[in-house]
Amino acid sequence: MKPRPAPLDRHRPSDRPRHRQESHPVSPSGLLLPPTASQEALRGSLSDENLGPGYLVGGMPFEAATAIWERLWTSRYPLAADAFDDGVWRQTRAAAMTRQHVELHPKHVWGLIGVDVDHPDAVLRMVSTVDNHPQPNVIIENPVNGHAHAAWAVTTPINLTNYGSRRSVRYGLSIEEALRRAVGGDPHYPARLIKNPFHPRWMTHFIHADTSTLDRFGGILTPAGHMPGRGWHNQRRRTPVGHSRNETLFHGVRHYAYREMRHHWGDPEGYRAAIAREVAIRNADFAVPLGVTELGHISTSIADWTIRYSRMWNDGPAAYDKAFRAIQAARGRKGGVKGSGRNGGLTGNSRPGGHARGEDRADTSDKLRDMVVTAALL
Repeated sequence: MKPRPAPLDRHRPSDRPRHRQESHPVSPSGLLLPPTASQEALRGSLSDENLGPGYLVGGMPFEAATAIWERLWTSRYPLAADAFDDGVWRQTRAAAMTRQHVELHPKHVWGLIGVDVDHPDAVLRMVSTVDNHPQPNVIIENPVNGHAHAAWAVTTPINLTNYGSRRSVRYGLSIEEALRRAVGGDPHYPARLIKNPFHPRWMTHFIHADTSTLDRFGGILTPAGHMPGRGWHNQRRRTPVGHSRNETLFHGVRHYAYREMRHHWGDPEGYRAAIAREVAIRNADFAVPLGVTELGHISTSIADWTIRYSRMWNDGPAAYDKAFRAIQAARGRKGGVKGSGRNGGLTGNSRPGGHARGEDRADTSDKLRDMVVTAALL
C-alpha cells in the first residue's frame, strides 16, 4: 500500500468562505433547469460585473447541451471551486454545477482530455481544425479576455489505476500534449479542473457529442506534426510544471522515506524532520518552487502514513535487516544466473557465484553499519 498524496483541500468545511452569487437553479433530481429571465436579459452585455449565461452561445437548445454534458462528464462527487484561494473540495454534482470550476474527470477514469489556451483568439484556434487537430466537444470561453478551456471526449475512458494499461496512459498523455501543441495551449495547465460550462460567468460553445478513440486522435495529430517524440515522457519528468511538481516531489520523497527510516527507529519526530528537510531540498530544484503550505502537506502525508501503516516501521530494525539481506541475496542470485555462461556465476571457476556475492555484500553492509554505530557511540 502506498501513502496517499496530500489532498487539494485547503479549508475544512467549517472554514470555507461563503459567497453569494447568482448561479443556476437545480432541480430536485440534480439536473440543471433552463436559464431564468434575469439571466436571459444579460445576453449581449458581458463584462466582469455583468455575466451572461454562456451555454446559450451557438444556438444549441438548453436541453441538448445539458444532455451532452451529463453524458460526457462522469464525476459523481467532483472537486469544485469558485476562487481557488478559497479552497477546492469535493461536492455533490448539483452543488458543483453552481461553481465556476469543476473537476474535468474522476481521479481514476480519464474520459475527457482538457486543454487551456491563454490567448485572446483561443476559440478561433480551437475551431480551426482543418489538417490540424480534431474538433473539441465543448469550448468554454472567458468573455472578458478571450481565454478558453476545451475538452475532447474519449470513446473508451482510460483506467488510471494500477489495474489499467500503462501504455494507454502514456499514449493518452501524448495525445493531450499533441492537442496542447496544436492549439497553443498552456503547458502549465494540470487538466484537473475546467471551467463550468453552465456557469453564467463563461460563454460555452457545444460543438458536437461524438467521442473519439486515441488512435483516431493520433491519426489526425501525427500527420500534422504535433505528436511528441519518444523521449518526451522523460523530459516531462525532468522539467515538471504545474500540478506535476506536487506529484514529482511526493513520489521522489516517498521512496527516500523508506530508506531513511533505518536511521530513525523509535524516533518519529526525528523521522518527520528528516522527511520535511528532504522535501524542502528537492523543492529548491524546481524552477518555480512550491509554497510552504504544499510542502507541509506533502511531508506530513508521507511521514504520517509511514509511521502509522508501514510494516517496515512497525516491525522494527530486525525485520528491516532481514528483508535487506534477502533483497541483496536475490540480486546476487539474479546476477549469478545472468553470468552463469561466463567465468563465475553459479558454476563459477575464477569468481564466486552470484549467490555467494550477494551474501558477501550483505555481510559487508552489516559490518559497515556496525562500524558506523560503534564510531557514533565513541
